Amino acid sequence: MGIKTLGICLVIAGFGMWGLLGARRTDKRVRQLKYLRIALGFLEKEITYMQTPLSHAMKRTGIFADVEVAGLFKECAAQLEKKSGVTGNEAWQSGLKTLKRESELKPLELELLASVGPQLGVSDRIEQQKFFILIQQELKMLEETAAQEAEAGRKIWSYGGFILGGVIVILLL
Repeated sequence: MGIKTLGICLVIAGFGMWGLLGARRTDKRVRQLKYLRIALGFLEKEITYMQTPLSHAMKRTGIFADVEVAGLFKECAAQLEKKSGVTGNEAWQSGLKTLKRESELKPLELELLASVGPQLGVSDRIEQQKFFILIQQELKMLEETAAQEAEAGRKIWSYGGFILGGVIVILLL
């Protein structure tokens, strides 16, 4: 009887933890979008006001950015600092691959970030500033949408995990 009770507790706790981790992933996505927006704002200032070379601007942004999104900028800076003829776009795409592996971002959000690459270093300061402002506004809208989805999804994941554990226990009895 004691082993059966322990098994029931472990099944419910296991599925409950699975649900709580799912809820945490939805919150993580919202945070990552916010951190990306802030980091792109920093990169914009580095490029437009400080007129820092792109490789140094990426490196400084990688240091400034939160650890959850810093890999994008650090990888981009590393590619540019090799001085092997890599363009800003190629370095950005390489950084995006790193971000894709390490983040919870959806394909639509990664696609928006991919549009930044072709603009890096190919236009004047004012055009780049306009583009960065536009990207930051779009990221803000995606962040708000993700926050709404996370609010609804958090409850579903949290309760759903424990409920699923309970259903599995009932089916096994």
